[in-house]
Amino acid sequence: MTWLRSLVVVLGCVALSAQNAPPAQKLPVVKSGDMPLYPPLPRVARIQGDVHLRITTDGAAVASVTVESGQPMLAKAAQENVKTWKFEPHEPTSFPALFSYHLEEELVTHLCDPDVPDNGTVVLKLPREVDITSHARIPDCEQPIDPSRVFLTACEMDGAPVPCEKLEISLKSSLRSVVPIRFKESEQKQGFLVPEDFQSQENFDVSVETGRGKFTVAKLNIGFLKGEWHVGIDHAPFKEGTPVSDQALKAPPGIRCIGFVVFEGEPGVVTYTKCD
Repeated sequence: MTWLRSLVVVLGCVALSAQNAPPAQKLPVVKSGDMPLYPPLPRVARIQGDVHLRITTDGAAVASVTVESGQPMLAKAAQENVKTWKFEPHEPTSFPALFSYHLEEELVTHLCDPDVPDNGTVVLKLPREVDITSHARIPDCEQPIDPSRVFLTACEMDGAPVPCEKLEISLKSSLRSVVPIRFKESEQKQGFLVPEDFQSQENFDVSVETGRGKFTVAKLNIGFLKGEWHVGIDHAPFKEGTPVSDQALKAPPGIRCIGFVVFEGEPGVVTYTKCD
């Protein structure tokens, strides 16, 4: 009978603990918001991982969203998506959320065509969890990209082509800033050499001086410091038909100049910023 009394005591303690446990947090119901997608730059650079957020609501929408951990480019995408959420009426609250970004890579032999981005598969367990899985094709062909050179395939100002020699390009890593050595084998084959010590870094900044404005794109993944670049600058009134025309035409009135870099080996990947 001793073991029976012990079992009754244990079960009694468990029941008492359950009664004293705080009630589960009641989470708000998300009624609308943008569909989360895999951001193109991290996808091309093969960046994946988890982003942990802390979301605070005002009873109807997101009042603030703080990144607790996660890769910066993925974290920015998660933050921007959460800011679009609208909730059913509720008491203002705060809760953690997890965005998980996964890449399923497929090696495609004897094919040099660039990868075609896809929106992937999105699993929503709102408002706590968002899981995004994208599929990435890795071409395996006989024309490998030379990691020691960047080819400038096009340069432009205000929608018109200009000689790439007119653009001054400088690079910055966590170690140093440098003006890379330029090369020109022909009009179609010119660019600059990637400093050897940059190839072991995680991120880099690129600055472009055009004579009509200067811009800097910061914290680019080192995977973009290779291949073919299309570089340019555009001033208001912004021109249609440029790589950033859609974004430029929506720019606030105070933005008078936009600089951009297109990574041509990766369709749809354009990075742009305000220029001086």
